[in-house]
Amino acid sequence: MKKVCVIGGGISGLCVAYRLKQKGAGVLLVERKAVCGGNIQTERNDDFLIEWGPNSTLASTHLFELVAELGLLDEVAPANATAKKRYILKGGKLRALPLKIVQIVGTDILSTKAKLKLLGEPFVKGKSPEGESVAEFFRRRLGQEVLDYAVDPFVSGIFAGNPDELSIESAFPSLFKMEADYGSILRATALGKKEKPGKFVPKEISRTVSFKNGMQTLTDKLAENLAGEIRTETEVVECKTENGKWKIKTDDAEINAKSFDAIVVATPSFVAAKLVDDFDGELSQRLSEIYHPPLAVIVSAFKKKDINFDLDGFGFLIPKVERRKILGSLWSSVIFEKRAPENVHLLTTFIGGARNAELFDKSDDELFQIAQTELNEILGLKGEPIFQRIRRWKKAIPQYNIGYEKITDSIEDFKKEHAGFFFCSNFYRGISVSDCIKSSVVATEEILDYLKK
Repeated sequence: MKKVCVIGGGISGLCVAYRLKQKGAGVLLVERKAVCGGNIQTERNDDFLIEWGPNSTLASTHLFELVAELGLLDEVAPANATAKKRYILKGGKLRALPLKIVQIVGTDILSTKAKLKLLGEPFVKGKSPEGESVAEFFRRRLGQEVLDYAVDPFVSGIFAGNPDELSIESAFPSLFKMEADYGSILRATALGKKEKPGKFVPKEISRTVSFKNGMQTLTDKLAENLAGEIRTETEVVECKTENGKWKIKTDDAEINAKSFDAIVVATPSFVAAKLVDDFDGELSQRLSEIYHPPLAVIVSAFKKKDINFDLDGFGFLIPKVERRKILGSLWSSVIFEKRAPENVHLLTTFIGGARNAELFDKSDDELFQIAQTELNEILGLKGEPIFQRIRRWKKAIPQYNIGYEKITDSIEDFKKEHAGFFFCSNFYRGISVSDCIKSSVVATEEILDYLKK
């Protein structure tokens, strides 16, 4: 039996280890923390269900095939229909973003000039030059207003990032490809082939999903299926080759004595940098320099009667031009059922990111006060929160900034030069939960092809 060592027990590592085991490979997953799951962390606090990491993910064929294999289809929680609206802040007031092109005409978010510019996008000539940022791409195709009031908050919600720094090719490859293939985003949306749902994906399910007991349901179930193949509280400090096999160095002599046919690094980039340093100093340097902005997550519970705004959507995001200290807030108890008692709303608010990184270093009380003040002004709160909690992510989300293509090219070159060494992580091939699940499928196929040879 071929043996593979997976380093890192987040969603990427768990998925690739699970798939390899299902295909008959011997697997050992090594995780430095006490439990697996990475940034997916769900907490039950009395009648409240709190997500400290990803609150949800996009429904996809790969996700539902995995969920079906794990026997979790009945645990899937689709987002409520009432959560379809997405709000942004403009002029200090929340305004719902149009969900369809035909709704653009009636929105007061954009000026008439901006609407005409957007509708004229199919006639914009030219294609993305090398090294174009997300901001440059959308400014060129859709104009400054759309960039300011739609793209900028959207980028903040996904990456907690800066559209002037993010690479359009790496951060949003599907949009980059739309322009390359169709010459237009709107034309590609109208004419492009849509992915058909897999047999396990319910036809009417919402685009956004979680699980009844939170996102950690998925990682816990994966870990359960790998119970005999996981070693926690074990840090890998070195990878090396010996007699044509791969070995790792930890503080566990038994593990150190094992040999593997392949290694998969499924850690954050700054950890991966240390593991490749002895083999490729240049790649190590590039991985260590990937920026992860700090992010503070504040969860607040308010009585419904104390909120002077009808919470009838997913939440709201704030454009940079509004000059606010928070990035936005998710209405967690509106999106999914049973996240809070019937008469209470649970809000998840974000502070920091690439836009306001300096705020991360403020005290808990200061951040609580910032969140409270901003929510008061935006939602018209009348009372104090029932409770407030905070979690800090010092290095939150890897930024696919301009020039990121050089990093991915270096990874591909490294894999060719060091046969049997693979990567599967959110710094490689996409940051979302769905991206990581899809990446695990690709990585597993690559590993199995290698093992056959």
